[in-house]
Amino acid sequence: MENSAADARQGIQSVEVAGPLLQALARAAGPLPLSALARIAGMPAAKAHRYLVSLIRVGLVEQDAANGLYDLGALALELGLVSLGRLDAVKLADETLAGLREATGETVALATWGNFGPTYIRLLQSKRPVTVNLQIGSVMPMTYTASGLCFAAFLPEGETEELLRAELAQNRSGRLEAPHTRKELQPLIDETRAHRMARMIGRLAPSSAQTAGRTRTAGLLLAGFNAFSAPVFNQEGQMQFALTVVGSAAHIDQDWNGDIARQTQAHAELLSRRLGHRT
Repeated sequence: MENSAADARQGIQSVEVAGPLLQALARAAGPLPLSALARIAGMPAAKAHRYLVSLIRVGLVEQDAANGLYDLGALALELGLVSLGRLDAVKLADETLAGLREATGETVALATWGNFGPTYIRLLQSKRPVTVNLQIGSVMPMTYTASGLCFAAFLPEGETEELLRAELAQNRSGRLEAPHTRKELQPLIDETRAHRMARMIGRLAPSSAQTAGRTRTAGLLLAGFNAFSAPVFNQEGQMQFALTVVGSAAHIDQDWNGDIARQTQAHAELLSRRLGHRT
């Protein structure tokens, strides 16, 4: 019995050796010659060729007869499509959300695009005494919250235009300390796209968007709290979620290169890859 258990743990070495070849093809921008494929996989070309012959026979790899280049085969495509079809995106997001809270110690949230805009569907509160006043089902403004701004920046404009227009009008009528026009909002969207994530730091940025005569409703909503939100993309390159960390300004560094910002972006990119997104 002990020998059988040991054999089971050992697995099939030839499969493990072939793995790097498949990984190299999966990560490549296109078909590869034998020399490049062997180099990336870290094995001699002659050895790589032997494994490629077997992989071609089972359909995981194919070779172009005209130029001799190798690429993933029909079976690899079929396996990939089946795997994507079986993905439970929210379950994967839950795992990532738990990991992000563990890494940051702060409140983390997951938002998706709903009928009324960015909507929280998952929320894990910080273990700190301070509780962030957020709830599952909350719809977040797109002009002065990190989650909302993330969707405004990375969803197609056709999907956000109507709701953004209405929100900007509400900001004007309510005299909120928030963008009143698309021109005022654009610097925030540009900044979000440049950093590949959104940031709100307890006040509206840039300060040029604040003018005399506006109430501080939006500013009070954010006062004392910082937030970063990063987009999560699916296999088709479409934004599916916003992954957000929010907490006291005393604990969340507002620096774009701070630990919270980097953790938020890293976990969002990890979830995107798990959902099949490739850059």
